[in-house]
Amino acid sequence: MKSKQIYAVAVVVIIVVAAIGIFVILNNKDTGYRSTNTDGRLAVLGNANEDDYLDGEDVAKLESLIENGEYSLLADANNDGVVDQKDIDMVNAIIELIKYNDGKSDSQKKSMTINYITVDGTVASAKIPIFKMIVLNTQRSLSLAIAIGAADRVVGINDFIQQYWDNNLFKNYGGLPSVGDRREPSIEEILKIDADTVYSGTKSTYGVNIDGSTVGTKQVVRLTTWENGRLAEGALMLGFFTGNSKEAQEYVKWMDDLNNKINERLDKISNRSATKFYIGTPTYMYAQSDGVSTALSLSGATNVGNTIVTTPSSAGGSVPTYLESILASNPQYIVAGRYIYTHQSEAELKAIYESTDFSSFAITDGYKNNEIYMINYDLPFCIHTLIGSSIFFPGTFSTGEVEDILRDYVNKFCETNGYEFQMYNFVYYPNK
Repeated sequence: MKSKQIYAVAVVVIIVVAAIGIFVILNNKDTGYRSTNTDGRLAVLGNANEDDYLDGEDVAKLESLIENGEYSLLADANNDGVVDQKDIDMVNAIIELIKYNDGKSDSQKKSMTINYITVDGTVASAKIPIFKMIVLNTQRSLSLAIAIGAADRVVGINDFIQQYWDNNLFKNYGGLPSVGDRREPSIEEILKIDADTVYSGTKSTYGVNIDGSTVGTKQVVRLTTWENGRLAEGALMLGFFTGNSKEAQEYVKWMDDLNNKINERLDKISNRSATKFYIGTPTYMYAQSDGVSTALSLSGATNVGNTIVTTPSSAGGSVPTYLESILASNPQYIVAGRYIYTHQSEAELKAIYESTDFSSFAITDGYKNNEIYMINYDLPFCIHTLIGSSIFFPGTFSTGEVEDILRDYVNKFCETNGYEFQMYNFVYYPNK
């Protein structure tokens, strides 16, 4: 086996982007930029022009839709099945509410009910802003709240977050009460906590025992985080709900800028799909809707998991079930997704890497050439794309560039609590 050298390339916070698009940045007096993305990442009804903002441009779009007799769900602010003056009135009310609340203490802020599209694709109603929330989701959601400056709203967590705890990055939240299992939390414990919102995910995975959109007097808000790598959407939505839209937009800009840079480098490489990779563990293959799988696929290399598991809603499958197909696909690169933490030493990470047994893949080029890499599963998805690009297409990004980007991310969007950045806390590259 070749000698190894550990490098760190990401942090225990996942940031999701649905796709690597090119976003033009325009001037905005409040934040200094304005994304031109129109993929409806801010999935709040009333966002009629389907950009990342709810503002006067949506009113203009609504007027145009009304004049032309057109309809779209995102334009239907009050969710009554028609686009009319009532939707304009509601959008104006939301805009005025946000303006009124800006800079005020929580006790002075006003609230109102809005409609939004949940992570499950259904329309639900919820009050804004959120003041105190229980995170009934993964540790990525806590990391996201930290990244957009909304973590001071978090008053409760769940056992899954505690299981995958980073002693440095989550240090400030160690004393929070847990509501138990993320899938079937304790309703009794939820009711005990002084919160107005349960911040959750898909109904099939998070809070399956919660009936409807409330638990007692607490509302249940179901937002995307990891699904299909859509954490940019998750950031914008959480920012909108907590009153941290400006911070969320800055975070999304950082992701969009990085994706633009990645695209510029990758556009120079032809026939990227000829490069094939496997992403997962020795026992479970990530594919399709899994966020890390999505992020690595955005490099343009062929994700063999996606060619084997073809159901878009699936997040992967058992390696024993698909081993024959994986071997036949002959991936040139094997990427192990593992939880890695900033409190782990270099020796600990080296031991984890060397204990990750892909010997069942022994006949593949990736295994034979020792092209086996270990990345932190809990990274911002755009950084996963960056790392994947640097691995699959050598020369696109140097190790130094990846490290600089990681440092920038950690400095801007993480609470490090005295942690001194080490590359080996995030990705393991075999030495070339």
